[in-house]
Amino acid sequence: MKKIVLLGFALAVVLGIFAGQASAAVYETEVTYGVNFRSKPSTNSSIYRMLKKGENIHVIEQVNAYWLKVEDRNGKVGYISANDKYTDYNPYIATATGGVNFRSQPKVANNIIGFIPKGESVKVVEKVNSYWLKVQYNGKTGYASINYFNYNPPGGNATGSQIVSTAKSYLGAFDYEWGAEPWNTNYKKSDCSAFVQLVFNKKHGYDLPRTSIKQSKAGTFVSKSNLKPGDLVFFDTKDDGVVNHVGIYIGDGKFIHSAPSNDVGISSINTGYWSKHYHSARRVL
Repeated sequence: MKKIVLLGFALAVVLGIFAGQASAAVYETEVTYGVNFRSKPSTNSSIYRMLKKGENIHVIEQVNAYWLKVEDRNGKVGYISANDKYTDYNPYIATATGGVNFRSQPKVANNIIGFIPKGESVKVVEKVNSYWLKVQYNGKTGYASINYFNYNPPGGNATGSQIVSTAKSYLGAFDYEWGAEPWNTNYKKSDCSAFVQLVFNKKHGYDLPRTSIKQSKAGTFVSKSNLKPGDLVFFDTKDDGVVNHVGIYIGDGKFIHSAPSNDVGISSINTGYWSKHYHSARRVL
């Protein structure tokens, strides 16, 4: 009798483990502003609860231009607004041009966790370097060789050093004014996102959007510890979870930006005012 009880307990544990593994999701997306979690993709549907700023969720799919189907950490599946005000969801998709090993680390070693067949689509989390993409595939996050994907971020083809050189050429060049664009003010005034557009779009052929919050969805996410010259760095100066300032990382913990405090100048992301309001970064190169 004792053996039967122990066997039953062991079987229950094993089944529980496998069940947990089967339902596990990668909670890759962060809620940046409180948003209603609904039963259906409609404002007329019932509200489960409000997802709070700072919560991590898994985006199952983008239903349409207005709704995301998501799963919270409790395993609850529902719908939230797709407005980029509410999450840092990055919808960039790449398609495999050939079968490629899916790895747990960005290197060739004994670390294969799966295989991505030709024609399969993956969500690009980050371009790690010239050789590796960090991607999500079949509910897992891992790494795959960039050579096997049609990974072509929109825009020009400048290097980080070229972007930095261009940005530095405008040091002290403009007075800061919210909403101002250099090309519409005889190159006398600019706000933060127009300065970024000037450097990337006007001088290097990219197509970044006009506002800092929209620019914060361009390219791919990059962690603060992985920043490289030319990356875009974003800030939340109102502490409400919403991006409202942008600059260009130039290396050594510093970035160049157009701001009321310094017109076009260089500041630190690791000390002082801007370190306290750092929000995120994106790589568009």
